[in-house]
Amino acid sequence: MKKKWMTMVMAWMLVMGMFSFHNVAQAEESVEETLSDSITRIVEEKLAGADVSITVRDRISGEMVYDYNAQTTIKPASNMKLLTTAAALDVLGKDYRFNTSLYTTGKMSNGVLKGDVYLKGEGDPTLSIGDLQQFAAELKAQGIHKIDGRIVGDDKWFDDDLLTPGIWVEDESYYYAAPISALTTSPNTDYDSGTIIVEAIGTVVGELPSIKVTPNIGDLQIVNEAQTVESGKSNTVTIERLYQTNQIVISGNLPVDKTKKEWVTVQHPTTHTLTMFQAVLAEAGIEYSKEKVFQAATPHSAQLVAMKQSMTLEQLLIPYMKLSNNGIADILVKTMGKVKNHHGSTKAGLEVIKEYGNSNNLNMADWQFEDGSGMSHENRVSSLLVSELLYKVQGEDWFTTYFTSLPVAANTDRMVGGTLRNRLKDPLTAGKVYAKTGSLTGVSTLSGYLEASSGQSYIFSVLVQNKSGASTAIDEIVKEIAEEL
Repeated sequence: MKKKWMTMVMAWMLVMGMFSFHNVAQAEESVEETLSDSITRIVEEKLAGADVSITVRDRISGEMVYDYNAQTTIKPASNMKLLTTAAALDVLGKDYRFNTSLYTTGKMSNGVLKGDVYLKGEGDPTLSIGDLQQFAAELKAQGIHKIDGRIVGDDKWFDDDLLTPGIWVEDESYYYAAPISALTTSPNTDYDSGTIIVEAIGTVVGELPSIKVTPNIGDLQIVNEAQTVESGKSNTVTIERLYQTNQIVISGNLPVDKTKKEWVTVQHPTTHTLTMFQAVLAEAGIEYSKEKVFQAATPHSAQLVAMKQSMTLEQLLIPYMKLSNNGIADILVKTMGKVKNHHGSTKAGLEVIKEYGNSNNLNMADWQFEDGSGMSHENRVSSLLVSELLYKVQGEDWFTTYFTSLPVAANTDRMVGGTLRNRLKDPLTAGKVYAKTGSLTGVSTLSGYLEASSGQSYIFSVLVQNKSGASTAIDEIVKEIAEEL
């Protein structure tokens, strides 16, 4: 009788276990159906006519819990930086630093250097006018008061292609399409290399606005065609560098109580850096005999005077990824090409990125890209592949550095929230979404990690093209993911 009772209990427990499992499965299916209905509604109402690819994965197992056109390839925009950054951390290492070196040739006599001064760059995007001033101070400390020779820039670390493929002519004046050379400077700690900041300030009605340039005009020329107008009138001022020239034209009307600020690209970073260096030398009381600047490789016989090292790559990732800095992405690509394949070109760097992806079984045959920043409209990838990348990088020893570099939803600290500081402010998502934004004409993307209302973590990728202003709809989709899962 006892044996029969125990058999009945075990049978009851088995049935109840099966019933419980069945209920869980039903619940999971119900959640996925609800999420599918919610996202489908948003896509149909807010993204009608757009190309959309969405994938959601369990962060621990990597299993897909939801997809919408997961294999449809879309322009990733700055979501391309997710792959570039992973490759850079793997190839260069989080402790990598960029070097800029100061050399001299010839001999010194009575404070006169009868020889040349070389600035050798290796792509440091953090090089500033302050660093140039320190170099001038080092020359002064050597007893040099006059340079009877050339001021030379050595930018041979990279090739001569200043722009990545796919940069539109109308974008070339703006910071997000800055030219890249191995000897470049940035105007501030956002590190938008190859740019200066030009600010127009309203003065007296009917007169030209005053112009402020940060940090130095260098080899650029200002053409001020703007006019100060009465307070309350429209601010129509534009500040643009004319295509393939070093002229920055300021035009339009500027109200007397307004200003207009623009980050403007230089025509050639190397020559601009050298002409800035000339101005710094003059300020330091060092004369030079030749006004023209030169570009050449540093001779082996040159003497090292000083070297400036950048912050580590781990530190640089914060302004780079938080603010989606295209210039740093392009520099990292060329640097990977130089370090790994001995050729500092975009092409060589992209091959390194592909090698990294293949080594991690990322199926690089389905990734299509011609830059590392995402500026090119020829880049293509699916949300399935982006989410696969985000899942696999979790196993890398540098993943914490990678994860920390991602913008954090609704965090108002610029170097924490970054490009997400004014987005996803709902309590369901604020501080719980770590993701990379992306934006091009007609393109909006967002991919990363989130903690759902259930407490579980997920990987998501939402890619949209052929639709303007899609970021709001993307945020609604991410909120639904956080709420339903």
